[in-house]
Amino acid sequence: MRKFVVFFVILPLLIACEGNRVGTGIIIDKTTNKPVDSVKYFHIERDPYILYTDSTGKYYVEGPFGGCMRDCLDFEAEFSKKGYKTIKLINPDGDIYLEQE
Repeated sequence: MRKFVVFFVILPLLIACEGNRVGTGIIIDKTTNKPVDSVKYFHIERDPYILYTDSTGKYYVEGPFGGCMRDCLDFEAEFSKKGYKTIKLINPDGDIYLEQE
């Protein structure tokens, strides 16, 4: 009986698509390898507000967790700054290199 209960309690948690994923890192100029400040970024599907990197190029973005199943959606974020090419990344995490136009 115990295994039966555990199976039906744990299984929904493993296949659920609920939760949050967090991405952090530094935006870096691809040519100079220096941090880029004031890069505009946001979660494309969800965030109604725009965030900017700080003076050291750090960003923090979060979105829905991808889940354990293939059909769960990941999240996409956009990073842009005047003079640089805009990039869109799925589940961004870690350092990101922006290329000048």
